[in-house]
Amino acid sequence: MHPHTRRQNHQPDPWKCSGHARTTKKNGVSGSVTIHYNTHIEETSLSASLDFLAHHYPDIHLNVLHRGEQSPSLDSLIREAADILIVPGTVLNEHYLEHHHWSDHYVLAVARGKPSASQSFADFSQVSRYVAWRHPGVERLHQQLAAAQVRLSQRGELTCLDTLLDLVAKRHCITIVPSVLLGGRLGELEPIALPLAVTRQISV
Repeated sequence: MHPHTRRQNHQPDPWKCSGHARTTKKNGVSGSVTIHYNTHIEETSLSASLDFLAHHYPDIHLNVLHRGEQSPSLDSLIREAADILIVPGTVLNEHYLEHHHWSDHYVLAVARGKPSASQSFADFSQVSRYVAWRHPGVERLHQQLAAAQVRLSQRGELTCLDTLLDLVAKRHCITIVPSVLLGGRLGELEPIALPLAVTRQISV
């Protein structure tokens, strides 16, 4: 978000609109807001925020674009192509201030086994094929794992998270994703702690 709009440590449920939104009458707001995001929507409260805005401010036109860039930058803010940009926190620099952020940690995702079966990260990494989820942040994740001498038998990458998690549930492979992305599939998938803590931070 552009400078001078920061509300540090203040986390309301809806996002306050900026950019082209303008007051047209008492208690009425109209205009347009453009949001670019480079994350999976389930990593943020974006869905709930958009639903809130659509319900309470029906005259605001929301342009929401998932860019899916592997190396996101602040270019869309600099060119004023976006009013709000959602990116990994590592992209921020001194010219743009963080308005809101989410923090999570990566886990190994495996197919859920028998209740009596207790296996560690090392057990799975030695015998299972690892397929990476291709997203902004995957290179940083792999660099941290390599620095800690964590070895995985990588057999490629997939961009579509749903397809990848389906393959994991069918025991075709394992993967590493932010823990929040397993929330709706804990009946078939199980999170396993990594040998080291790798955080995932997303900034608005």
